[in-house]
Amino acid sequence: MQLRFFAIPALDPAAAEAELNALLAAGRVAGVERQFVAAGAASFWSVIVTLVDGPGTLPAGLKVRSERRTDYREVLSEPDFAVFARLRILRKQVADAEAVPPYAVFNNEHLAAMVRQRVTSAEALARIEGVGPARVARYGAPFLALLAAEWAGPQT
Repeated sequence: MQLRFFAIPALDPAAAEAELNALLAAGRVAGVERQFVAAGAASFWSVIVTLVDGPGTLPAGLKVRSERRTDYREVLSEPDFAVFARLRILRKQVADAEAVPPYAVFNNEHLAAMVRQRVTSAEALARIEGVGPARVARYGAPFLALLAAEWAGPQT
């Protein structure tokens, strides 16, 4: 296993960015850590790339992400994707208000499961893999309200 370190200047990232992209395209990436270092005009991204050499197996606990990202437009029906998109907008609003990344609220697979399973209760939300009681208590209410309105259908 190897570690590669990069300092990518915020104001002129092209050269270091090209080197990083070449490394990522050529090697078996086991992990990437990044941190922004705010230093005025000298601000930069500090990036650490963990690489695995050769075709051998990875050390215990490490996974190489090679799977393609899910395109939810392909796996959800058009009406379900519309609900999924509204959930993503809500997730962004909640994440911004909480000053956390959106995936810390719910990840895309959680949102898709909410749609697929027609979730309308805290109990159903808690049954989604990776959604525990703390996440339901902290973030569940606005998502359940949106979903309940979606599945209630048009009001007469």
